[in-house]
Amino acid sequence: MRRLAPWQWLLLLLLAYLVLAEALRLWLGLLWAERVALLLAALGVWAFINGRFLFAYYHAFFASLRTRGLSLAEDPRPGEHLLVLAPHPDDEVLAAAGRMRRVAAQGGRVSVVYLTSGDAFDLAAGSPLPSQEAMRRLALRRMVEAWRGLEALGLGRESAVFLGFPDQGLFALFTTHYYLPWGSPYTGLKAVAYPGAYRLGLPYTGKALEGVLLELFRELRPSRILLPSPLDAHRDHQATAYFGMQAAAALGLEGILEYYIVHGGYQYPLPKGLHPRLPLYPPPRGRGLPWRRFPLAEEVRLKEKAIRAHRSQMRLLGRFLLAFVRQNELFSPLPIPAKEALAAEEEGWAVLEGREVF
Repeated sequence: MRRLAPWQWLLLLLLAYLVLAEALRLWLGLLWAERVALLLAALGVWAFINGRFLFAYYHAFFASLRTRGLSLAEDPRPGEHLLVLAPHPDDEVLAAAGRMRRVAAQGGRVSVVYLTSGDAFDLAAGSPLPSQEAMRRLALRRMVEAWRGLEALGLGRESAVFLGFPDQGLFALFTTHYYLPWGSPYTGLKAVAYPGAYRLGLPYTGKALEGVLLELFRELRPSRILLPSPLDAHRDHQATAYFGMQAAAALGLEGILEYYIVHGGYQYPLPKGLHPRLPLYPPPRGRGLPWRRFPLAEEVRLKEKAIRAHRSQMRLLGRFLLAFVRQNELFSPLPIPAKEALAAEEEGWAVLEGREVF
């Protein structure tokens, strides 16, 4: 979530006042039948988003229909070392809490590398206009919440590796600030500074982040790596995908990569709130990906517990976060759809006079 400047907050409050005043004026001018129709329409939208009344059956039917034909993901192998790349604390449990728990329960090893500590979500800091010091305190709080979430899955704190790079800044590090340090407007930092981070003092540059990922991949020697798909709608998730794929390619590890999507488009996943008996269906932004379904059993309850450990996020985004507590998790062996699954215009091709050109 992007931080708003003071003038933007003022404009937002003014707009909200005008909207409420106009809504009240229209409400007073409506007939009673029109008011009832408006209330029923609003109730219908709410019921659809939250899976209530008849819409509960609608979501159950279509979610099962969309997941029925998906192939099963293979169960963790004995001695597997699963490495999860998380752009922010909470992404790892949303995408893969059940899989992490299964690996640990079968005697494997789990490592989670957090590229940022989530230090740019101003509303989670307790104020719409928090100070840079408050944002830095939020980062420390979210690191503790990440520990608690992993502990809920039976994982020790040693499973977490915090890199401390800037929230809402990873895309800039991959593009315009690969060599030149980026200054976070949220925290005022230009280098890794949080206690407990893997390498204190590293500058906020793409080169430094890529270097530390290469170091960790060599040191940890994972047998499988989970990371966001570049199709995710969030820029930090996209950049995490790029950095992860680039580091893996440099070490010849492309074959052990699997991808997940958290920000999947169109209010994904619907319905919002806790629906642990529903399956998780493929996200709209992941259309065309060869999704594999990882079924969960007792892990569903532990996943909910791990998500609730992220209290700073639950306070504002609880219904979104709990919507990932489902009967399965989804992973793709490909970051983007294969060529044959794409339409010509999506792929960047054009057909002119019978010839394919870029």
